Amino acid sequence: MNLDDYLAKLALTPPAQPDLAFLQRLVVRHLECFSFNNLAVLLKQPLPLDIPALLDKVVYQQRGGYCFEHNKLAYQLLEHLGYSPKIVLGRVLNNYIRPVPRTHRFNLLELNGEKYLLDVGFGPACPVGLIALSQANAQPAGLDSYRIRALENNEYELLQDNGSEPFILYRFDLAEYSEADCELGHFYSHQHPDAVFVNNLLVSRKNAEQVWALSNTTFTHRQGEQRSETLVSSAAQLHQLLTQYFFMALAPEVCEFLFERYLAPKLPEAQSDNRASQ
Repeated sequence: MNLDDYLAKLALTPPAQPDLAFLQRLVVRHLECFSFNNLAVLLKQPLPLDIPALLDKVVYQQRGGYCFEHNKLAYQLLEHLGYSPKIVLGRVLNNYIRPVPRTHRFNLLELNGEKYLLDVGFGPACPVGLIALSQANAQPAGLDSYRIRALENNEYELLQDNGSEPFILYRFDLAEYSEADCELGHFYSHQHPDAVFVNNLLVSRKNAEQVWALSNTTFTHRQGEQRSETLVSSAAQLHQLLTQYFFMALAPEVCEFLFERYLAPKLPEAQSDNRASQ
C-alpha cells in the first residue's frame, strides 16, 4: 500500500516541481473518483485515520469517506510531493452562525507567493478547484463560485457566491493544528449523538459540470443550469443510486438496513403517520 496507488487511481503524474495546474487537477480528479459519504458512520464500522487504512477504504475498496479521511489522504500526498501543506480546521456553519465545534478538516498550501485552500472533503458544496486566500472577489470552481471573507478576529469564511446573497459554508483561522486536533474533531463527527453524520445519510460526488447528491430521501442531480430532485422511496432504489452514481459496491442487505433505519422514517407518509398519532 502506498501513495503511488492513489496517484494511479487519479491517473495523475506529478510534475518535477510544485505546480498549480497539477493541484487543480488533483482536486478535480479526487472529487470525480471518490464519493463523499458517511455510510461507515451509520453502519458503526471502525474509522481509523492511518494511511494504510485510508488507502484501503478510499482507494482500493472505493468506499469513500468524509473530510477527515479525504483531506488527510490529500495532505499526505501533498507532503510526499514536496508541497508543505498545512492542516486547517473549520466550523461548518451552512449560513447559520452558532457555536459549533471544528469538525471540518481541509488543507492550506502556499505556491508562488499565494496561499490556497485545497479541499476534497466538503460534500456537494466542495469547490472543484483551488481557492486563493487573498482574493476577495468570487472565484469560479466547478458549477459554483466561492469567495473568501476576512473577519476582524483573524478568522476567515468560505462563502458560496453565485450572484445572490453569499452563503457561508465554514469559518476557519490559520492556527497550528495537528493530527491530534483532527482526531478530536473526527471523534465528535462520528460518535457524538447530535452529530450530523450520526443521524443522516449523506452521499455526494461531483465534477466540474455535474453534482450528484443524496441527502436522506432526496437525490439531487445538477448539470449546468439544470437541477432535478428525486424521492428515494425504497431500498432497491437506494442500492441502484449508490451503485450507479457513487461507484459503491454494496450488498442489497446493507441498503435495506440503511433505508429502514435512516430513510423510511423521513419519508412524507411516515411523517404524516407520526403527526396523526400524536
